[in-house]
Amino acid sequence: MNLSLFIAKKISFRQQRSISTLMIRLAILSIAVAIAVMEVSLSLVQGFESAIREKVIGFVSHIQIGNYGFLVDGSNEIEPLTDSTGTVNRIKKESYVQSISPYILKWAMIEAKEEMEVLMLKGIDKDYNFDFFRRNLISGKLPSFKDSTESLEILISQKQASLLKLKEGDKATILFIQDPIKRRPVRVSGIYNTGLEEFDRTTVFCDLRLLQKVMKWKENEVMGYEVNLKSSTQLESKSDSINNLSQNLWEAIPVTQIPAYSPIFDWLKIQHQNVWVILILMILVAVINMSSVVLIMIIERTHMIGVLNALGMNAIRLQGVFVWKMGMLMLSGMVLGNLVGLGGLALHYHFLFLHLDPENYFLDTVPVAWVWDKFLIINVSALIICTLTMYIPTLIINRISPVKAIQFR
Repeated sequence: MNLSLFIAKKISFRQQRSISTLMIRLAILSIAVAIAVMEVSLSLVQGFESAIREKVIGFVSHIQIGNYGFLVDGSNEIEPLTDSTGTVNRIKKESYVQSISPYILKWAMIEAKEEMEVLMLKGIDKDYNFDFFRRNLISGKLPSFKDSTESLEILISQKQASLLKLKEGDKATILFIQDPIKRRPVRVSGIYNTGLEEFDRTTVFCDLRLLQKVMKWKENEVMGYEVNLKSSTQLESKSDSINNLSQNLWEAIPVTQIPAYSPIFDWLKIQHQNVWVILILMILVAVINMSSVVLIMIIERTHMIGVLNALGMNAIRLQGVFVWKMGMLMLSGMVLGNLVGLGGLALHYHFLFLHLDPENYFLDTVPVAWVWDKFLIINVSALIICTLTMYIPTLIINRISPVKAIQFR
């Protein structure tokens, strides 16, 4: 049996009143707090990233295709895309592509019940992936664009419906500000709420063919295409693959690089940096507390150290006694920290008692992500780092003289 471990167990479970007793309890508490804070921080940041990333991608797709660099005669109108080479069908056949659908964006005014709002109309067709909005539909139904004629149904957000005093089935009028002004009567098919206030406030979904007629575009002319992938990983490389398929005639941009949405993803990266700062600080605090406890225990056990040294126990084994003891204390602190951290996360996961302002955070409640692999890494890393650093304060044992230590009381 390991002699250092045997002695560590003996002095660890022996009841005694000493100066180190309070310090040991404080050290265990600091480890528990560090583990709990690190787990909660990682879970919430990962939860934020996953929830917001899912919402933004659900709203605008993984990759958007357009000819953003080409304008018509220097005007603000974007030249329409035409698929004359069968590029869309080639993209659909790629194994990583889930769906691809055309879209048109156009600003307009919506008038209803003596209320008027300026909103962005997003024209889509029957191939549009409505999975995200199906999960966020709060009343009514999704519009249907499968008929041979253009549909006058629109999908509007709860925020817009409240401002315009509209509900499911109500009629409204869309005014296109151009020369001459064009009006189109529409009916509210459904109302959605994604929690992305910035997008919900402006975007209304309508039939692609309605905008094509207003803009005098042909049936095969669109502003761009939205590509939904089977996986959210490696968006940049898959965008490059799509560009190669279109022979660089079109420009495929991942959602993380689109100017309107990239600030959101940059903000999420900053949150990850903050987590790293928290992790380092928590481990540093735990190491300092544990080192202080080791020094106090060595001072209290100076007589024992002198006796064991006189009996032939070398300094490395003596160091091991205190490292083993601190390791056992760490394990008890980690168990407590996991109970507090994971227990708190579980309570919020089931009862959702932490709320947020959706206008600032895009979410109405704090999200929780169960990243078990990262929780395990936190515990193992903390145990290894703290245990190894405990050898530093035990170096003082090498300076203790057996003769003087035996006399020390």
